[in-house]
Amino acid sequence: MTRSARNAQAHHSAVAPDSQPAASPPGMRRSAGVHAGLALVAALMCLNLTNAQEYTPSLDEAGFLRATSGRPLTLPADHAAHPATRTEWWYFTGPLSDESGRRYGFQATWFRRALVREPAERESPLLVRDVLMFHGALTDLSSGRLLFSEASSRAFPPWAWASEDGLEVRVFENVLSGPGSRSKPRGSRAGAPASDDEALTSLTLTAGEATLELELTLGASVVLNHGVEPGLSLKGSEPGQASWYYSLPDIPAVGRLRMADGETRRVSGRAWMDHEFGSSQLDAELVGWDWLSVVLDDGSVLMVYLLRDAEGLPQPASSGTLLVPGSPARHLARGAFTLRARSTWTSPDSGISYPSGWTLEVPDAQLSLNVTPLLEAQELQTRSTGVTYWEGLCRFTGQRAGAPVTGEGYVELVGYGTSVAERFTPTSK
Repeated sequence: MTRSARNAQAHHSAVAPDSQPAASPPGMRRSAGVHAGLALVAALMCLNLTNAQEYTPSLDEAGFLRATSGRPLTLPADHAAHPATRTEWWYFTGPLSDESGRRYGFQATWFRRALVREPAERESPLLVRDVLMFHGALTDLSSGRLLFSEASSRAFPPWAWASEDGLEVRVFENVLSGPGSRSKPRGSRAGAPASDDEALTSLTLTAGEATLELELTLGASVVLNHGVEPGLSLKGSEPGQASWYYSLPDIPAVGRLRMADGETRRVSGRAWMDHEFGSSQLDAELVGWDWLSVVLDDGSVLMVYLLRDAEGLPQPASSGTLLVPGSPARHLARGAFTLRARSTWTSPDSGISYPSGWTLEVPDAQLSLNVTPLLEAQELQTRSTGVTYWEGLCRFTGQRAGAPVTGEGYVELVGYGTSVAERFTPTSK
């Protein structure tokens, strides 16, 4: 696969470098399942971070920071947690293969949901300020199986916490740890800060009976800042129905996969990272969304999402981002692309019917793609929230500017069983 996109101008505007690095106690819970309910709240907050000329903070009634305008993006500092916002998530997906040629897809997502904005005058180990959740899934194409797990906990270092000093998020054994962050969960940055492109970030996830450990080179990927206004990804028509959202779409990944029988397999591939944060209330008309991302073999990078109303129609805030080699990243407004389902698949477990297979077109870019699930049964059910949705590895084939292209990426389908706004709209903000 060519990687010319890596050298393209990917930012909507400059991203500032930063030399800074980025037995369960009471109130914690582990369970089997995937993508907990906060995923739905958090995913609605696809936030875009780019270089805004002026950034004016806007607070909600509880004192949390809302995404109402663009804000500067500073890396690697912005990989860390943003406690001034109510909801935040770190999301990784990607295709992998082992030395025997067996192929996999993985998803690992950490969520942070703040319950209170200001700390108490006197800290207490029983104070619940943040709730953390994790969802991990592994698609094993050789066996046709989907393995998944779920974990949740109140913030309680060192078992569960999200550091604001660097990229360090943990929910039990599921850990995301960036350079210079492998130290104490609070206090100074004890690790040596790494500022070069070869600095590694480690990711460990459990998915059913499997454990995946990856080393990721975040600095080798381009950075995409999504949104029509620099730094702002809209999710509705009202002020604050938005998030700050950026992606690292093409991250080299190497590591090992331990199976239930103890066999360890060396794996490698590419990973897509999303980081979103904000304090948005969901649009009452929102039922769910269809989201997809892919890096094609010609170096093109694409992310689009359709926000659906009760009639199944796309809402105006639906959008995307396209990067092609030799050009800057381009915002795709709702009218710039079409996404049409070709078929449906009905889950034998939940009885929910999902679209299965799509035709995606971006006419102005001469891009036409067929999207096909590599395994239909990639439905995820969460016991802690009762949320069921589909998220899985797909193959993308088609043409761009008359030349054939192909790639593997992820599709997420939310709200086909229960309306997102109906289930997750907060009582107050």
